[in-house]
Amino acid sequence: MDAMKKFVQQDRFARHLGVEVLEYAKGTAKARMEIAGHHLNSAGMVHGGAIFSLADAVFSIASNSHGTLAVAINVSINFFKAAMQGTLTATAEEVSFNPRLATYLITVTDDGGNKIALFQGTVYRKKDSIADLVQ
Repeated sequence: MDAMKKFVQQDRFARHLGVEVLEYAKGTAKARMEIAGHHLNSAGMVHGGAIFSLADAVFSIASNSHGTLAVAINVSINFFKAAMQGTLTATAEEVSFNPRLATYLITVTDDGGNKIALFQGTVYRKKDSIADLVQ
């Protein structure tokens, strides 16, 4: 098993939330999360933290896909529409990459393709290899 696959599987929090990684390649990633009762807030809508965590999971995968450890230094999220049921899908796109910094846009959509949120994140790329971090 390659190091990146092990790295993805070691994200225990994403697994706990029910995040299912669909695909990843250099600078990109896609995952989905079927909405369950524990994802909902007091108003019956998907909790912003659950949406953020889905986006953050694909951000982590896309930014670490080059094989070196990338750690978040800045993130933000804009919410556009509430979600209450179905499945959310997050897709990450690398928009800027250099040896030390990289920036990603993550779009979260619902089953109908409606944009639920837009997440932007920047990482600092360390010298550590992903292969050295996985067990």
